[in-house]
Amino acid sequence: MTQMRFYDAASGLLTPEAFSFMVAHLLRHAERTQEFLTLVVFVAERVTRDALDAADEWVVTEIGRLIRQAIRETDLLGRTRDGMLALMLAGIDGERATGVIERLTVLLARHGMAPDLQISVGAASCPTHAVRVDELIQHALSRRTRSGPDRKEPPTL
Repeated sequence: MTQMRFYDAASGLLTPEAFSFMVAHLLRHAERTQEFLTLVVFVAERVTRDALDAADEWVVTEIGRLIRQAIRETDLLGRTRDGMLALMLAGIDGERATGVIERLTVLLARHGMAPDLQISVGAASCPTHAVRVDELIQHALSRRTRSGPDRKEPPTL
């Protein structure tokens, strides 16, 4: 029998498998209790002359470390199977999530990321936008707002 790792030792983030498992459990619970959940995705990219390239592992880990310090212990922070940084806010609907996202976006901007780094933030709420993990991720990605040193506004839900 294989043992599932819940946290990545280097980053302290939930592994993709653990994040998916725990979010699926929260979604089932939310469906029964009619509780809101909001999934927030952070996509870090390097701006080059011709395109956007995925940021390296160290950058994503650093962004995760900063976010981890600013959220509740009950919120889940980990990586998706696609390698994106994702945050699941339990008991928070879209309106309240906008305030959390704004606070996190300002925190990241104040930290002084590299000038060529662009962070896209998107969010989707359950049950408003979707009820399955993959649907929430897709909806959040479709609603991303790009932010950089000069852009601090959160995405609208």
